[in-house]
Amino acid sequence: MDTDLLAEKYGLDAFEREELSEYLRNRFEGAREHDLESFEQLAVWKKLAVLAEMAGAAEVINRKLIPKCPVEFADPDGVRLEIFDSFAGEIPIVYTRAASDFEALVTNIVHKGKRPENIGHTGASFISGRTVRFIILSAKPYSNVTADELGIEDDDWAERSLMIRRSHECTHYFTKQVYGISNNILHDELMADLIGLYDACGQFKAEWFLRFMGVIKGSGGRLAVYTGGLSAKVRCAVEEILVNAAEGLEKWSLSDGFKELDNAERIKIMCHAGICGMADLQN
Repeated sequence: MDTDLLAEKYGLDAFEREELSEYLRNRFEGAREHDLESFEQLAVWKKLAVLAEMAGAAEVINRKLIPKCPVEFADPDGVRLEIFDSFAGEIPIVYTRAASDFEALVTNIVHKGKRPENIGHTGASFISGRTVRFIILSAKPYSNVTADELGIEDDDWAERSLMIRRSHECTHYFTKQVYGISNNILHDELMADLIGLYDACGQFKAEWFLRFMGVIKGSGGRLAVYTGGLSAKVRCAVEEILVNAAEGLEKWSLSDGFKELDNAERIKIMCHAGICGMADLQN
């Protein structure tokens, strides 16, 4: 997409043009690729996963991970720990069935007991450091979008939500592993949702993604999270770019060329394309 024409369309002044250019800048451009490597504490997590099978994940998490700040689980039987063999390498994942248990775990493990703002609207947490890497997933509807809005059954949507969320977080893990980069911007979110939706649905559904973002009005509203600091006219320009990118990614996800790739290859292509190049990947 020609950003100069877009800037003219929305009447952006020099400051707003610079703001748009900076937001659209491809953070992956020129980034060096690294091989996937396991992390120091993976062996420890594997032992915890074995213990969790015997004693229950909720008890093991309280006893081994947060003994000074244990969680009073509402649904301890709904807590599960596994070492997931993802396209980004093995990664520990904690699954929770009760929303309150997810929120308590994120509060106590990640934020040292201080409840973060908007945790009620959060469905996953990805923790990545030099020695500690793991994911916590909830069973909430993905992006707080209801099954009714998508025209599917609740049980089907619950299963797909978990798959989308898991692959979404593994995409962030992959870019962090390979490029040392994981950004809280729309380029990264498009990549992660494409992988998540493809793994859950067999294609990238642009309509669903735009519902997740709140571009199509409903329960979703993630767009504000990633564009909240932008001026009004720049947000409008970014939204148009997002819609074009989503429509292009859906076409790409249905192409024979896309299906011949694995997830790692798909992510690398999207990293190199940048958000402005995502609309034309099927060409």
